[in-house]
Amino acid sequence: MASATKAALARLRAAKIDGRTENVRYRQSQLQYLHRELIAIQDELRAAIRKDTSVSEAEADVEFAAGMTCVKDTYETLDFDKSLSDEYSVARGQDFTQRRRGVGLVYVKTGIDFPFFSVLAPLAAAIAAENCVLVQVNADLRYLPGLLKQAIGKALDPDAVAVIDDDVSDETLFTEAVIVDQRPEPHAPLRVNVLASRGKSRVVAVVDRSADVEAAARSLVRARLAYNGRSSYAPDLIVVNEFVKKPFLEATARLINAYSDAGPSRRATASKQIEADPSSKVEASGDAGLVVDVSSRSSPLLQSKISEPALLVTATTSLEDAIDYLTASLSKSQSSESETTYLASYIFANPPTAKYLSQFIPSSASFINHIPSDLLIGPAAPYFPQQPLDVTRRYTPEMFSMCSPEIAQTSPPAAKAAFALFGESSGQVQPKEALSAKQLAELAAQPLKPTGQPLQHAKIGFFEQGILIGLGTAATPILLTLGTGLYFGVRALWSRFH
Repeated sequence: MASATKAALARLRAAKIDGRTENVRYRQSQLQYLHRELIAIQDELRAAIRKDTSVSEAEADVEFAAGMTCVKDTYETLDFDKSLSDEYSVARGQDFTQRRRGVGLVYVKTGIDFPFFSVLAPLAAAIAAENCVLVQVNADLRYLPGLLKQAIGKALDPDAVAVIDDDVSDETLFTEAVIVDQRPEPHAPLRVNVLASRGKSRVVAVVDRSADVEAAARSLVRARLAYNGRSSYAPDLIVVNEFVKKPFLEATARLINAYSDAGPSRRATASKQIEADPSSKVEASGDAGLVVDVSSRSSPLLQSKISEPALLVTATTSLEDAIDYLTASLSKSQSSESETTYLASYIFANPPTAKYLSQFIPSSASFINHIPSDLLIGPAAPYFPQQPLDVTRRYTPEMFSMCSPEIAQTSPPAAKAAFALFGESSGQVQPKEALSAKQLAELAAQPLKPTGQPLQHAKIGFFEQGILIGLGTAATPILLTLGTGLYFGVRALWSRFH
């Protein structure tokens, strides 16, 4: 580890101890300075994004806008007046149950794709959450890291934020800090203090026969080919109902020929890798990419994460077939040893069908009949089940803070329990609300409120219902015969005696 990195870590640890990042005005100022400095060199930054990642001018501009939006949106989560009021809640005898405090130190290891967004998104969130931040930029890039290092160094407090190029070998850091790892090692175990991007987890799309096929093709082609096909949220596998497979392939072929943002060299590389598969058939190809029909579900192409401008399509026969195949495919994935859910799923179908599919396809997030453009920018979201995916920012201040509630008042259940244990000396409840320990236990033992479901129906399970329906179906003709015979028998007797 370089001496400059050691010195930077020492400064960050000292700033963490003196608590300088706790003041909300300080954090607001830091984000203000950062935003202002980045705006001042925006032309150079956008040009560097284009050179380092070989994307189009429009794509570079969109990534720049997305990164700046992260800074702006995160800045707006800081409310000085509310923060001040919350801070003095206990002084007013009130609870502050939503209090959070920063983890103290954050270490960000950025990836190679979307290098501008990938730095700013976690940096802004970590600053807003009261932390000192160490950012390691990707040394494989030529232009952008130097600009970012210069801008961040000029705008932010050097004792609270540092940007480095080399790896960190300080083992203590990996236990005391929250680690943002945008390029985790394959099969790396999950750790509580590591926000590891799930960049190797696959993204799937389902096109049902009830879908708007043209709209589905347009969304999927754009998502797969944008940013040279390197978005973590581009669809890796597209499952199409066999009844609409032909029109879907025709639509994607038209669209891919019209798409012109990617270069021909990228398409040539993709075709060499994919055409070698014996079960694949290239349905359309162009300078932007290609569409491949994969006939065999055992093809390794369908089990891998891809980073190429290619749409891999396979057919299914029904909703159940699609669900069964995609569920089974998770266990066969070559992308991640522990992949239990897809990174995302895109469902193109009418609303009832989409509800059914999204309910049974294991996915961290499902998108119905659309693919958000901002989702395609940046690293894959880290594994963080405590909150839903933030499509725009990807990282939030909550990821870099912990709950630390302040309780000033005794809750009614606690007050009653205190009286039951200690009697009037507890001073917790009014006499009319006081209960003895026995009364408290009897009250707790009362039955729960009814569900509102008829009891008889609740006792009849799925199989029992099937048996009853079967018995009813079989008994109907017998009962009709008996009823008819009884009717004519009674009528004959009546006629005989009258």
